Amino acid sequence: MKIKIHPMDELLSFWVYRMQTQSSTVLRRAFEAAGYILTGEQWGVLTRLKEDEGINQSQLGEKMLKDRHNVTRILNLLEKRGYIKRRADSADMRAYRIFLTQEGRAVQESLNSIVENHLKNMYGGLSPEDLAAMRRIVERVVTNLEKTPHDRDDTPQDGKGADADN
Repeated sequence: MKIKIHPMDELLSFWVYRMQTQSSTVLRRAFEAAGYILTGEQWGVLTRLKEDEGINQSQLGEKMLKDRHNVTRILNLLEKRGYIKRRADSADMRAYRIFLTQEGRAVQESLNSIVENHLKNMYGGLSPEDLAAMRRIVERVVTNLEKTPHDRDDTPQDGKGADADN
């Protein structure tokens, strides 16, 4: 299958990226309008901790698709604001388990209605069937990417990819 790579506006990956960045911006502004200085990413960490409280930092990174440095940065900020507590893991003294504080739980819960409204606006005009199809397709693309070998180099010596002329 040949895939045309230009113009950029026709690439699905461009539109997925654009959707994500615009969604993040709109959600952050909605949080700010409600008096919270928090990003969607930070809300996501609070939500993940509510769902799986007491996980360690490495597990949180895996579930959030974040590297160690990003997780540390986010957790440091949330801890400084009093939303989370880190406790040494009794089974592994090098690791910390992460817990929501009462304030962190209250903030996460109060932001849920903002997130629900954001999602309703973002997916406006799409049927449940549209959303299910969209999820199925994106999951398939992610599965394809996860199956892609990361250790091979398909780039010819001239620097042009196999479909560079398409």
